Amino acid sequence: MKVYRNLTQIKKRETRGRRFSLVGLGILFVGLLASFVPTWINPLDPIQPGVMGFLQQYWSWVSFAALFIGFICASIGSYFINRYARRRWPGSRFYERPDEVLERSMKGLDDKYSYFAMSLPVGYALAGANGITIFAVRSDKGRVTVSGDKWREPFSFGRLFTIFAREGVGNPAQDLEEQKVKLRALLAESAQSGDAALLQSVPIDGVAVFLNQEIQLELSNPSVPALRADQVKDYLRARAREVKLPNATIRTLNEALVAKADYQEAAEEE
Repeated sequence: MKVYRNLTQIKKRETRGRRFSLVGLGILFVGLLASFVPTWINPLDPIQPGVMGFLQQYWSWVSFAALFIGFICASIGSYFINRYARRRWPGSRFYERPDEVLERSMKGLDDKYSYFAMSLPVGYALAGANGITIFAVRSDKGRVTVSGDKWREPFSFGRLFTIFAREGVGNPAQDLEEQKVKLRALLAESAQSGDAALLQSVPIDGVAVFLNQEIQLELSNPSVPALRADQVKDYLRARAREVKLPNATIRTLNEALVAKADYQEAAEEE
């Protein structure tokens, strides 16, 4: 499997997340200090000039505003860190980013396959013998119930305590449909005069992949496949047996996507 990864984009978003987290913590610290103003300064004392005078008058507003803004910044930071930073995953000895976990789940696919991580208009995609597979990646643990197009995480107190650190399940089916439209448009741009019909006929599938091994999936006729990471490779091989694209089509598809990809790291896995 060949890997085309936009490391610049991944690192940039990881750095953005860490900066937002630090800013959020700094703002929360300012709010904490502001809440102590009444214990430092007697409210009956005359208002002092400058910053201290401002805090004497508006310390409660500063404290509440810092609490709100700090949590917003920290939440944005968690959003980016959860999606783009390395960490140790439950039940794994590896210290990896989500794109690396997904890559490892497909380890062993042959060189007919090309894996694109943040290098196309969609986040994660695989081109190969089964056409194109787009991945809606989720990293949280817990319980997720899927019924048709409805994706839910039942309420629990554990979720309440980690609300600002969680990614959330969202609606993978809707995300995948939007990404399919982007890829169809990309293939239309890439098509040469003789390749247009060929590329437009390539099947595009969407899969929701849950990377955390502690996920509990309860499925009832989901509109798109919902898989754990350890199920991805078997799914792809089964799809390749169903689709059976000709080698010439696979080669043309890979070449078209690689030509449009923005990547700084190209690797080939044996």
